[in-house]
Amino acid sequence: GISSTSEINKTSLLAFLIACSFLNSVHPDDLLNSMSIKSELHNFSTIKKNKNLQYEWELKGHKMSQYNNNITHISRPKLVIYDEDSETKINSETAVDPSGKLDEIYLKDNVFISSKNSQDSTITKMYTSYAIVYVSNNLIETDRDVTIITTDSKTTGKGFSANMETGVITILSDVKRVITENDKIRTIEGNQMIYNTN
Repeated sequence: GISSTSEINKTSLLAFLIACSFLNSVHPDDLLNSMSIKSELHNFSTIKKNKNLQYEWELKGHKMSQYNNNITHISRPKLVIYDEDSETKINSETAVDPSGKLDEIYLKDNVFISSKNSQDSTITKMYTSYAIVYVSNNLIETDRDVTIITTDSKTTGKGFSANMETGVITILSDVKRVITENDKIRTIEGNQMIYNTN
């Protein structure tokens, strides 16, 4: 009788170890998320128009998954925000919309923002690793390293708040701006910088 109990214990232990190795190879969020997806779209496009039927914004992406709690995950989002004075294009690897209403979007990895002024066609480009876009306020913020490139300057720093409607950008700390004017280079450094791109 002892050998059969020992065999059962060995078999139970082996089954337990196999189950544990399987569960460790599957991320716990994957198990929960796969069961809670409400809707999923691939290669999608969506737009929002104002009461005059003019575009407010347009969003395209590789995949959009909305969960039962309305949190929406977007892979490779491309957001365009239209304003009467500018057009802002925003790309990243991933994004999260916590409300599912596209009021605010949390962008992550390779965030690229390009804003084109409608009046003189000047372009401001911003690069960072993480940013929050407050769509209805036309505001973009981050606390990460940022690089901003305009036609005559390159600015680096840590953290920024950019009002895409007014063109006012505030770099929060460790600012270095290199300006090229008339074949001369000028450098400005400081703890914080505010400048207008319009």
